[in-house]
Parts: sequence; C-alpha cells; structure tokens
Amino acid sequence: MLKSIKLQQSILLIHGVLALCLGLALFYLRSAMTNQIFEAVAIVIAVTLAAAALVLAGIADWFAAFNEGAKHLHRLTFYLLSGLALALAGVFLGIYSQVSMRRLVIFAAIHAVAFGVLALALTGRASRHALERRGIYLFGTLSIVFSGAMTGLAGQMDERAATTTLGVYFCFVGTKLLFLAWISHRAARLVEKVNMNVKHRHGGLPIDHPAM
Repeated sequence: MLKSIKLQQSILLIHGVLALCLGLALFYLRSAMTNQIFEAVAIVIAVTLAAAALVLAGIADWFAAFNEGAKHLHRLTFYLLSGLALALAGVFLGIYSQVSMRRLVIFAAIHAVAFGVLALALTGRASRHALERRGIYLFGTLSIVFSGAMTGLAGQMDERAATTTLGVYFCFVGTKLLFLAWISHRAARLVEKVNMNVKHRHGGLPIDHPAM
C-alpha cells in the first residue's frame, strides 16, 4: 500500500511540474506574438510543447504501471489506459495540422469540467482531513468556473488571448496536481507512522512474525 501511495505521489508531482512548465512557457510565447510571423511560430512551438508534455505524462504513467506489476491489476490497468490516452492525445496534437490555440481552449474546457464534476463527487464521499476536503472542493469548483469561462469566451478570443488563457489554466492544473501530490505525501506519512507503531508494538518484528 505504501509503495502505491508513493508511486501515486511521484506521478502527480511529475504531471504537476509538466503542467506548470507548460503554462509558464505559454506565457512566454504569448509575449513573443508581436506580429503574424512570430505568432505563427509561437503557435507551432506551443502545440509542440503541449504534445511533448502529454507524451511525457503518458510515459510516466506507463512507468508507474510497470512498477505496480501484475499483482495490482486495477492500478496497472488504470496507469496503462491513462498513459495510452495521454500519449495518443500528444500524438494527435503533434500530427494534426488544424489545431489552433482556440481549439485547445475548448479541449481544456472539457478537461476542466470533467475534473470539476469528479472532484465535487469525491469530496462528498471521501473521509479526508477537513483541509484536504476544502482544497479538493475549491479546485473542483474553480475547474467548473474555468470550463464555463473558456467555453463562453473561446469564440471571441484571438490566438494571443487563447494562449494567455491556456497559460493560466495549465498553471492552475499544475498547482492542483501538486496539491494532490501533497495529499498523497500526507497519506504516505500516515501509513509510515502506522507501520512504525505496529512494528514497535510487535517488538521490532515483522507483523506476521510469531511472537517469542
């Protein structure tokens, strides 16, 4: 159990850092869109970076699946499918020539509403620390707000505004994933503490070792 929690923490940390780096890169590229030529180049770079981030996230999930092994079939399946979805999305962005920043805003809006609904559903069922519940609820609510705003404004944006919007959203996603990684870290610390208490109670012997 502890190994799986630490693995989840690592994956969330990797995804969060990738999202933050992509968001900051989009802010930089937006500032470079000073004319039509630079704008076209910046869009190509932005789409390439987004595709690379998705593929790297997919590879991280496949690495997690490899570490889970066949003993944890449901987690193995989850990481394999998640990695496949991320990698395919990255490949699609890399080869589809009609992708624009405004279309990426629509995809981001779909992602935002999906996470928001899931987070709000889990908040009501999860028996977590109060701070963690409030944090998940806040991120879930903000995701839905992001989704509504991006959907409503996507048709009115130019490429620069769309790039800025995506930069803000990916920084938000990165922050959210790092928060979830922190929750996993707290869970891992709790499991370690319980294991230490059990080990101390059994005189330093493994839990399943017969008492002397």
